[in-house]
Formats: sequence, structure tokens, C-alpha cells
Amino acid sequence: MRAILLGLAVLAAAAAPVRAETWNSFSRSTNNVFMADTDSIAVNGDITSIRVATAPLRGAAGDYSHSVEVYEFQCPSSKWRTSGVTDYGADGAEADRYPEEGGSWEDVRPRTLPDYLKQIACDGSRAEPPTWPTIQAFIDAGRP
Repeated sequence: MRAILLGLAVLAAAAAPVRAETWNSFSRSTNNVFMADTDSIAVNGDITSIRVATAPLRGAAGDYSHSVEVYEFQCPSSKWRTSGVTDYGADGAEADRYPEEGGSWEDVRPRTLPDYLKQIACDGSRAEPPTWPTIQAFIDAGRP
């Protein structure tokens, strides 16, 4: 009986849904692309969160270095803060984590990164295609 229960637990874990990702490029600088994962948008009470990646526009093939920061918004009052950053190394594996718990809320100012992200997270704005299922897929496509 124990073997059956253990087998069912393993099957249930394997059948758990994989979290989808849809990375939208919404801004570029000379050296980096900024991408928002629209599938990560989550509402918890009065806080809406979204994951944002910063990836280099240049790099060796197979170098998956990037960072992902979580932005939080109080949509109706137009406030924002971050809740932490995770850095990923050249192999794409998590390299370091920098949590930011209980940060102060700031006003969203027009034409700033938080303003663009608020439009995506709170207002449903989306970048023009293409979108990418992973940061690795974006890098493998030549960082277009």
C-alpha cells in the first residue's frame, strides 16, 4: 500500500502544471533589453506583481546571464516598489538572490520604467510580438 501511495505522489508531482512564461520586450538601452513576463502577473489583495528580466544585448552564444526583478504595484493609487532580484549565471542557473522585503512605496512618475511596467501589470498593455517563452529562447534566437 505504501508503494502505491508513494507512486501516486510521484505521479501527482510530475503532473503538476508548469508555470507558463511569456516574455515581452518593452524597452532597450545600449547594452540591455528589458522584458516583462506577462504570465507572471499576479494579484494578491491590493498588490499586483510582475517579473521583469534584464538581459545583455550582446554576449557569447550560450551565455544565459540575466537578472529577474519582481515589481509590485498598488494599481489604484499608482504606487510601486520592488521585492527582490535574482541573478542568473552564464549557465542559466540561479547564482544569487537579493530579497527586498517591506520596501517603501513610491509614486509612479510618467515616462519612467515603473510607469511602463504599471501599464503592463495594471492596465493590460502589451508589447508588439515577438514574445519569448523563456529568456534562454530569446538569447538562443540571437538576442533580436
